Amino acid sequence: MFKPFLKRHAAPSLPWLRLQCLVVSLLTLLTMSAQSFASPTPASQSPLVSYPTKSIRMVVGFPPGGGNDAMARLFGQHLSEHSNQAVVIDNRPGAGGNLAAELVSKAPADGYTLLLVSSSHPIQGLLKKHLNYDPIKDFSSVAQLVHYRSVLVVHPSVGVHSLRELMQKARAQPGQINFVSPGNGTGGHLAGELFRFMTGLQIVHIPYKGTALATTDLMGGRVQMMFTPTLAVAQYVASGRLKALAVTSRTHSRVMPELPTLAEAGVPQYEFAAWYAMLGPAQLPKKIVMRVYEDTREALKTANVKERLQAEDLDAAQSSPHELDAQRRAELAKWTEITKKLDTKFD
Repeated sequence: MFKPFLKRHAAPSLPWLRLQCLVVSLLTLLTMSAQSFASPTPASQSPLVSYPTKSIRMVVGFPPGGGNDAMARLFGQHLSEHSNQAVVIDNRPGAGGNLAAELVSKAPADGYTLLLVSSSHPIQGLLKKHLNYDPIKDFSSVAQLVHYRSVLVVHPSVGVHSLRELMQKARAQPGQINFVSPGNGTGGHLAGELFRFMTGLQIVHIPYKGTALATTDLMGGRVQMMFTPTLAVAQYVASGRLKALAVTSRTHSRVMPELPTLAEAGVPQYEFAAWYAMLGPAQLPKKIVMRVYEDTREALKTANVKERLQAEDLDAAQSSPHELDAQRRAELAKWTEITKKLDTKFD
């Protein structure tokens, strides 16, 4: 009587078992794949998705209180508020900013070590004979922050009231008029060298150790002229202790709106607009570059940053990381040509 039952529930054939096992295996694989796509394991997640997850160090190659340091603190505060991570300003003065640059050039390319530089950074190879880094190849362009203009000022004893009068006097007295700067390779030095290059005037550069000493000697009449940021000498111009002739940018100063540009006043095509920018080590991942760049763009839209730039006669920069990279290379090419034609020795 058990035969019908046994017949109905007899074990399936071997081919049928193999087919069942294959179907089960395929269903298991599909389930595992769907789960892996929906919920990736921590090991498979990219660290870029949650950057930053710890504090960021922004290295500055100059002491606290200078222009580089001020820009680092202004934008570092915004980056900190936007990312909910601390941005630590690390001042590493020495060798005209080269100690800081060398440190960052050897840091991991993970976005946690950044460098605040000015427009003289790309030409450091021309300014110093021996560098332990390449100013172009060893850095990633991240964000250009601001442009700043300088003003050409002279001591009243020079006896000129315009740029054209100064140029006439310099041609009549070759080698007798000095221009001072805070040091070799600084913005004031480069602005003066560009002026000398474009006019062919025989004026003599005298480097000082800092803006304060250079300005003191200029106001004392011991030297004749200087290129310096507008805000640094606005009070001395207003009091008559110095005479302002023109600004170096192509746009007028908000601090001294009555002044012409050098291009308008007698040196066509002259423009020297220095800048501050943020760099990282070479091969910085693009996602990190764009994250920091977008954060700086947002900072430039905030009321406190706008007010600060307005008060200090600074202009917001609009360059993308790609454009900043091209500008760094263009600066190097331009100054290589100028130094060769002038036979200028910076070091």
